[in-house]
Amino acid sequence: MMNYIISFSVLLLAVCQVQSISESAVRSEIKRLQKGLSYLDDSTLTDSSSYQKQAENAAVSTLTDQNKLKAFIADRSDKGNNFDWEDKHIKNFYTAACVFFATNGVSNLKVKQFQPTDFVVPAWDKTDDWITNPDYCSWFGLKCFLDTLGPEEIEDQQLQDQIIEIQLFNNSLYGEWPPEIGLLGDNLVTIDLYDNFFQYTDDYSWFDSMKEMKYLWFGTTSWSADGIPTELNKLTNLEQLDCSYTFWSEGPLNANAFDDLSLLQYFDIGDNIYDPPDDDTLPSSITQLPTLTRFYMDNVKFVDDNNVEKSFPLDFLSDMDSVIEAWFDFTKFSSGIPTLPANLKSFSCVFCGLDGDLDNLVDSPGVELDRVWLSGNDLTGEIPSNLGADNKFTNIYLEANDGLVGPYPESLCSNEDGILQEVGGTEEICGASSCCTCTGESCGNLPDPTASPTVPPSPLPIGFCFSGESMVNVENKGSMQISNLVLGDVVQVANNKFEPIYSFGHKDDSSFVKYLQIATEGQFVPLEISDDHMVSVSDGRYVPASTIKKGDMLFTSSGEVAAVKSIKSVMRKGAYAPFTSSGSIVVNNIVASNYIAYQGSNNLKIGIIDSGVSYQWIAHSFNSIHRLAVMMGCTSETYTEAGVSNWVNLPHVMFEWVLEQNALVGSALLLPAFLIIGFASMIEYLVSNPVMMMCAMVGGYFICQKSGKTV
Repeated sequence: MMNYIISFSVLLLAVCQVQSISESAVRSEIKRLQKGLSYLDDSTLTDSSSYQKQAENAAVSTLTDQNKLKAFIADRSDKGNNFDWEDKHIKNFYTAACVFFATNGVSNLKVKQFQPTDFVVPAWDKTDDWITNPDYCSWFGLKCFLDTLGPEEIEDQQLQDQIIEIQLFNNSLYGEWPPEIGLLGDNLVTIDLYDNFFQYTDDYSWFDSMKEMKYLWFGTTSWSADGIPTELNKLTNLEQLDCSYTFWSEGPLNANAFDDLSLLQYFDIGDNIYDPPDDDTLPSSITQLPTLTRFYMDNVKFVDDNNVEKSFPLDFLSDMDSVIEAWFDFTKFSSGIPTLPANLKSFSCVFCGLDGDLDNLVDSPGVELDRVWLSGNDLTGEIPSNLGADNKFTNIYLEANDGLVGPYPESLCSNEDGILQEVGGTEEICGASSCCTCTGESCGNLPDPTASPTVPPSPLPIGFCFSGESMVNVENKGSMQISNLVLGDVVQVANNKFEPIYSFGHKDDSSFVKYLQIATEGQFVPLEISDDHMVSVSDGRYVPASTIKKGDMLFTSSGEVAAVKSIKSVMRKGAYAPFTSSGSIVVNNIVASNYIAYQGSNNLKIGIIDSGVSYQWIAHSFNSIHRLAVMMGCTSETYTEAGVSNWVNLPHVMFEWVLEQNALVGSALLLPAFLIIGFASMIEYLVSNPVMMMCAMVGGYFICQKSGKTV
């Protein structure tokens, strides 16, 4: 009892010692911050309807609320007993609030250009804790630490209360990105706005303030510029840049934009349109970037002033000494395969208009390719007799090159190391080869995409699951569309096993749903999966599909891993989520979970703390109750009007409610729940493993006997 009194006293002392902050102090500091940004438009700062004034008022309302301050201290005991609000808290809160009010439910030039006049701009999909909680580090999509650091470093960063990452990808951001983001330039490392198509800006004056920016991902947004803006060279610490499928387009690849990007490792400019480059080659400031290892220029068009598409040789690739992965699918070139850089491992140029022979695949000095896609070109001549002799090929595709003469040589097909996975070619090549796994269209590389950029369809209701066009392997039946599955079908799951379907978490034949289409190397049909549904990645975790990025490695049905080649959004009819006893299922040859994640994370977060408890474990342990019921003969299924199983629907709603509570309440509710589902999971394990059940019973008997003798 005394311990509780002492703890309460310490908490009370902590609350009492929080220094009150006045409205005038907040407004004065915000005015000082605004004056420090020379590029701001002063005329909007006093407008009561401007996002700046809304952000200022929100900062005043939340940061001066004593009840919220007390709750903040109660949730953040790590601050100690003498925590004071500082100017940095006003700066971080105000800047994040500017992001919220500038992009949440707000129109812009692109909305007016592409949407009808009666279009209603939607609000953000997720707004957990935004504006109302003084602890901005807990707001959805904001982090005050880097996941890549060790525990002690993360703890140190969290104590600084500086926003380090903004991860608001696929969250229906509209409006204009606020230049006030430059206020965070001394600490902000990551901005991830991927797949917010109508998020717009054409003002990059704030780049000059971003001293720590390493990761900038705004692919599939409406960020606009005349080609690649020269302001980019201000981001001197930049390591990864994704500006694919944006309006950084219809202008030049300004050479000066890359002058000081010596740390850039990942660069994606795919699905854009640019002016033809000078001297028919990419600027040397791109090709000679010293640390660039991944370069993606797929489906890029170079169009002159007369709207005529131009092409130039691929020879610039020879100068990219550090590149390991280079993909150019559907970008047209006027040459053959150049001398390849020695570090290149993965080379993709499907429908690129390449001509000539394949000699440089084997004759380029030092090159050791392992993955090659060259489908749909105009390549000619015999396949080199030493193809595969010095390279460690896992995948090679040469289909739709009618001028090539086969067969694939024994140096490739002998596959002494056992690593060759997929080999594609024409009927002629494969007719005489022993190692082809597909020919022509069956390889999945031949459809030519439409020109980009284009405007996606209007958003439709979001489901959770797999699309109706997804394919699964059914024991004794072969490949089957997921929409045709029924309870009891035995399907392929992780580790090359097969298990019966005991339930459908979601089964909806009629709705049109937005999915992520994730294409991977060597897989013929892309995975189509909802944002929150989890997939298995190379380190053994199950993570939300929305967090997957190009280059990530996913587990396949064979236990191998495949790199993600592209990700885009598609609309499909139907939503299906079959449940198996292992909690996994193989869909379109990729190992996926049966379940969804929450909070955009693979682990449960309590406040800003990563609990280390995975959503895969939580969901699978919870469903042990359902699986026990099925073992006892309760196999009936009922669904809501939306097609969600009643075994899932109410718990899903309740769990979302718990996650909305503060950390103290959430912990109090979750702990007993975890004990219950953990016990149920143990019972399920014993029931489904008779040997272990017998051992437990025998062990219990001897313990009882020993206890009896002791008494």
